[in-house]
Amino acid sequence: MIQSSPPRKNRRLRSFHEQYDALPEPVKAPATKTFRMFLANPQHPALSCHELKPTRRGRHIAASYAVYLSMKYRAIYFVSGDTNVWYWIGTHAEYDHFTGNI
Repeated sequence: MIQSSPPRKNRRLRSFHEQYDALPEPVKAPATKTFRMFLANPQHPALSCHELKPTRRGRHIAASYAVYLSMKYRAIYFVSGDTNVWYWIGTHAEYDHFTGNI
């Protein structure tokens, strides 16, 4: 029988909380719902979770992962030991700038 690894903990940095607090109110509830979906199943296809590629212009931490919150919003985390560390959330346009994809 294949054993699954224990679920990771999740921690949100102050930068993430500040960016979340600055989101428009209509975006916060869907973002929270998506985060709960991630907690239940990090591989859920609706999350489109994928590792970010390093770029010269990107400001993201190496080996980070992006999660789709909606067509317009993304969140980014990296793995540290047994913990997903969430450090960025914002619009897709801001995401493109932050990750150097423009």
